[in-house]
Amino acid sequence: MQSTVTRKNAYTLTINLKESGVEFQKARKQVLEEIRAKGKVKGFKQGSDIPESVIVREYGEEMITQQALDHVVNHLYPKVLKKENIIPVAPGNITEVKGTDPIELTLEVEVFPEIEIDEKKLDKIKVKRTPVKVEASEVEAELADMKKRFTHFHEAGSHTDDGADTSHTTVEKGDRVTITAQGFDKKDGEAIKETYVPSYPLVIGSGNFIPGFEEELIGAKVGDEVGFNITFPADYHSEEFKSRKVYFVANVEKLEKPHTPEFNEEFIEKLRGEKTDIEGLKKILESEIKNRKENETRNKDEDTLMKEILAVSTFEVGPSLIANEVDQIFREHSANLEQQGLSIKMYLEHIKKSEEAYKDEVVKPEAERRLKAELILRKIREMKGTEATEDEVKAEVEKVIAQYGSAEVVERLRAKLVPGDAYYEDIKNRVTYRKVVDGFWA
Repeated sequence: MQSTVTRKNAYTLTINLKESGVEFQKARKQVLEEIRAKGKVKGFKQGSDIPESVIVREYGEEMITQQALDHVVNHLYPKVLKKENIIPVAPGNITEVKGTDPIELTLEVEVFPEIEIDEKKLDKIKVKRTPVKVEASEVEAELADMKKRFTHFHEAGSHTDDGADTSHTTVEKGDRVTITAQGFDKKDGEAIKETYVPSYPLVIGSGNFIPGFEEELIGAKVGDEVGFNITFPADYHSEEFKSRKVYFVANVEKLEKPHTPEFNEEFIEKLRGEKTDIEGLKKILESEIKNRKENETRNKDEDTLMKEILAVSTFEVGPSLIANEVDQIFREHSANLEQQGLSIKMYLEHIKKSEEAYKDEVVKPEAERRLKAELILRKIREMKGTEATEDEVKAEVEKVIAQYGSAEVVERLRAKLVPGDAYYEDIKNRVTYRKVVDGFWA
């Protein structure tokens, strides 16, 4: 086998391949045997000794030749890739067949693009990290949100085993009230069908209904019918109801009192796996908020950095590589939506886009940005010889393990996360690329 490789463009290699005609004849005989075994030829049974001339007449020499060439290429392609040290990003394509005796053909293979970086300009790039500060108000808001998530409700007047006070039987702020409501154009006027609300569980003070509505229910009891006028906001989303006065009648069907568990050491330990008091929980929340904000600001700072690096770089990404990344990101988007209880099909219907349009308008720009960032960081890693040390990887592994509270899970992870394991190597790559980026911070 003889091969000559030339570069067609930044991401495509052309391979001129030559091989003895004997290989083509072997492949051609293989195709004929496959047709005899599995093909359909009028007047002959599968597996019978069908004359070659009959097969050629039935299938055509062009098709037989093409299949034989495919066999040859499938056999030679891995060998030429290994010989020429080529890493393809997509299967190669036959672009020209000059002959079959001997075999002489041309292949085109998409590869990772050649990247040119002005190293002098690269070395001058420095980006200031955005400072991160956590305010006490952010911690209090996080704690309030946590308490809200764990707040549950007991029916007013009922017996409870968790210390909840359900003795008050009138509606108060924070209560959950199940109501059926109907709006009228005026008192004793005609019902407005768009305003009918059947058996809706409404938390008083949540702001889920139009301003003023929830407050009108305060003081009512189960079985009460409450009537009141409400004027819709001037900026209401429906033109028909902007600044419109409507008379509502609300029937109170059920009243439930909120109960928030005491955030004591026992409860906090269940939440965070650490026995501490409320002040200790605040410190944990402060650390979590800080980590979240650091990740957010790091992403923004990295975007700024990548723009500066790309300004001193020259390269073009091939279509197959982009298509693969688009498919990957589309799968990620679909998985994220499924976690929210929504299918990608339903989401596309909601935003009125076809899958093709969504991929082209939304996913493709993201795919190009992500690909360029990955490729440019890989190139800089090679240029600078940057590698994560064993201690740096171990430290990152410990951070991953620390996220799990179960001793059994931790033990399994320690046994699994060792050099050679796919997840370990992924962690190592993350640490290495983070180290590449860290070299540009001012």
